[in-house]
Amino acid sequence: MSLAIVTPSYAPDFESFARLHESVLRHTSERIRHHVLVPPPDIRLFSELASDRLQVHSQFDVLPGSFVSTSRLSRLARLPRRFNVAAVNLRHPWPPVRGWILQQLVKLAFVASLDEDVALIVDSDVLVVRDLDETMFRDGDRVRLYRNPGAVHSGMTQHIQWRANAARLIGTASPDPDAADYIASFLTWSPATVRALLARVESVSGRPWSTVLAAELALSECLLYGEFVAAFGTDAEQSFTSAETRCHSHWDPAPLDSARAAEFVQALGADHLAIHVQSTSATDRRVLDDLAAAAETKAGTV
Repeated sequence: MSLAIVTPSYAPDFESFARLHESVLRHTSERIRHHVLVPPPDIRLFSELASDRLQVHSQFDVLPGSFVSTSRLSRLARLPRRFNVAAVNLRHPWPPVRGWILQQLVKLAFVASLDEDVALIVDSDVLVVRDLDETMFRDGDRVRLYRNPGAVHSGMTQHIQWRANAARLIGTASPDPDAADYIASFLTWSPATVRALLARVESVSGRPWSTVLAAELALSECLLYGEFVAAFGTDAEQSFTSAETRCHSHWDPAPLDSARAAEFVQALGADHLAIHVQSTSATDRRVLDDLAAAAETKAGTV
């Protein structure tokens, strides 16, 4: 098998991640490894789950030595998450690296280091509900890419900035003209393509890719990858795309109650391999447990 499952996480999401990993064990071959990437202070906690099927990695294992963790200091200071400084890059100390930027760098660096041909990137608040394997995401040399043309509209100012920054970082005149979205909580990347992407960033900037991206204040690794494939991907890479993520998601910040959870499960499609209830929705744990059990049951009958 040539599939690796990759999840960035941290201590506040430990319970959700544990449930995700249980679902991975139920629905994947014992030959498939799950990798979790966490801040250094959280290594001990997540190592409680470590096994032959789960490898726990410090975020800084995959970054250059110039990146120094500040996560312990930030937690002691109890800064709001939006101001959380996770690291300092000694090669380029200002601006310091925010937590969400560091997570993106770690994801790119780790996937680029993989020997597998397919990386399935899954958020902590996802649950796998159907058996899955590499064949669902790979066709010969082609790795499936989530691409939703026209999904980025003028009202999505953050997406527009991310797309423009991605185009600048890879040296194209303008973003993908199809205004496609590439962001999802359950998606697949080609490690070989990620390596080519990072080489492109270095070629354009003349500096190490990690230094370049760490200095960005507005970055989406998903849009960076998608814009790179749209501009420089081979015909094969560009031909295996879909506007369906294969994960049934609840993105609304409003919590699900029992009635809405039942409607969510009812809408689970035959092609959905996983479910995702946004953690920021603060849906009650009992509702989530009932929803997960019902989705597993429905997935087995659809």
